Amino acid sequence: MKPIYKIIAASIAGTTFMTMYSYYRSNKENQQYREPVLLNKLINRSELLPVKVSDNHPAGWASHYAVGLLFVLTYYALWRKALHSPGPVRTITVGTMSGILAIGAWKTMFATNANPPDNNRSGYYRQLFIAHLIFSSFALAAYKASEEVAD
Repeated sequence: MKPIYKIIAASIAGTTFMTMYSYYRSNKENQQYREPVLLNKLINRSELLPVKVSDNHPAGWASHYAVGLLFVLTYYALWRKALHSPGPVRTITVGTMSGILAIGAWKTMFATNANPPDNNRSGYYRQLFIAHLIFSSFALAAYKASEEVAD
């Protein structure tokens, strides 16, 4: 299997399981932690973008999965060894780095939007960090599994 197909499969697996966790935490805490919805709210409230979208618009979903793809492409470019041998330490390291990067990106998006969506920010960042540990676990496992299927 070509690397691009493995990367796509890994990004879909990681993003899907991460999103399921975010939806679970959002429902459990009665907070808005759903990344596709938050992305749509940021798009809708942006002064720079000339479009208005609903909370469930495909733009938020497409953006969320595209970012997942960018994360796995980064893993591929920088941490190929982690993709080929995703042990617990590598998975936690990649997840931790991804979580820190994601928190920084979301803080920037919230800070630069004139009317950012309302949620419990500390709770969101906490769940986002855990969600990226989940993302890396499933993305790395899916990448490794696709290698084994291809052999």
